Amino acid sequence: MNHTEIITGASAGIGKALAKEFAGHHFNLLLVARSEDKLKNLCTELSESFGITARYFPLDLLADDAAEKVLGFVKDNGIDAAYLINNAGMGDAGLFEKSDLQKDENIIRLNVLTLMKMNRLFIPYLRENGGGTIVNIASTLAFAPTADEAVYAASKAFVLSFSQALFEETKKSNVSVLTVCPGVTDTDFFKNAGFALGQFKAATPESFVAFAYRSIVKKKALSIHRFSNKLTALFCRLATRKTVRKVFAAACKTES
Repeated sequence: MNHTEIITGASAGIGKALAKEFAGHHFNLLLVARSEDKLKNLCTELSESFGITARYFPLDLLADDAAEKVLGFVKDNGIDAAYLINNAGMGDAGLFEKSDLQKDENIIRLNVLTLMKMNRLFIPYLRENGGGTIVNIASTLAFAPTADEAVYAASKAFVLSFSQALFEETKKSNVSVLTVCPGVTDTDFFKNAGFALGQFKAATPESFVAFAYRSIVKKKALSIHRFSNKLTALFCRLATRKTVRKVFAAACKTES
């Protein structure tokens, strides 16, 4: 394929696994994250293994002008971008009143503001350049207010609502905006954020990205990984808000 897939947060975890999955299907890649060394090594590996063109753009996506810089890099380098996966994200767990306020602000800045701006800039860009697909990575926690993960869950609720609205706005155009929701996945992201993984059977990044690839190819408006997570989302729709709050608070309880 000549088209290029842009993946944010691509240096580790789900983002790295996404890069390998799409490279295996012969997509060219533009990988965006902070760690230049990791991106450079990954691009070299994928280019040599799959015979694709893999570029990287080291960038702190917390910067106010990060979205503008990504689009500028694409234009300046003549990259034929037709796919964008907004995967970069931050999380934290614990009582909100004891949280690091700067980290909370960064979660909102990255998970909400940067993602919003990436969509705002790339929807018209893709439309004017032959069309394409934007994928916003949400979470199973997007479906419920979650005590001890209040800011992260709320940020992903924004991603879910926002992305589904954009799907409706763009569905008659040559641009598709899709939402993919992982559940608990065995990556350093979940561990570093302090999420309680012990009571959950975590999915592998490889199983999630294989699922995500199939969903993206089919242009499914909303995809939720694993049957158990689909049941969780259904429960959140059918149960009372009080019940949902209490169940998620108990299930996601952390040491505080």
